[in-house]
Amino acid sequence: MAAIQLPKMLYESAARADEVLCLNVEDLYPQDKRGRITAKGGAIEWIHWQSGTAQFLPRLIARRTRGPLFLTDRKASAGTPTLDVCSETGRARLSYRRAEEIFEESTRLLANPLASPEDIEDLNGYAPSAAPQCPDTRR
Repeated sequence: MAAIQLPKMLYESAARADEVLCLNVEDLYPQDKRGRITAKGGAIEWIHWQSGTAQFLPRLIARRTRGPLFLTDRKASAGTPTLDVCSETGRARLSYRRAEEIFEESTRLLANPLASPEDIEDLNGYAPSAAPQCPDTRR
């Protein structure tokens, strides 16, 4: 699911990948098409998105009320920081490395239309050490 939605949100918001990957469900204001991020240097800023992102957010959130917005497909490993684990699903925050792999996988055939599906390697792994360093914004 993140393969389509993350690039769309990045494109529509013009936000940095690590800022979007650090978004939590509770940071979103879907009715206003915006979300609260912590920018470089620790400043609190807002990103805004368009209708494409607004349409997929309800499916992505899926009745969750808190925790990371973009999640891995697997349960979090034992060493994953608590802030990077969804308390409702037990899944971990999507790492920058894994987001890059998903993007590469989903665009590889676009970059080389002559490549066969067999040329696409399996990228189902997850490395918790490559998770974005998200600031603790709890107050």
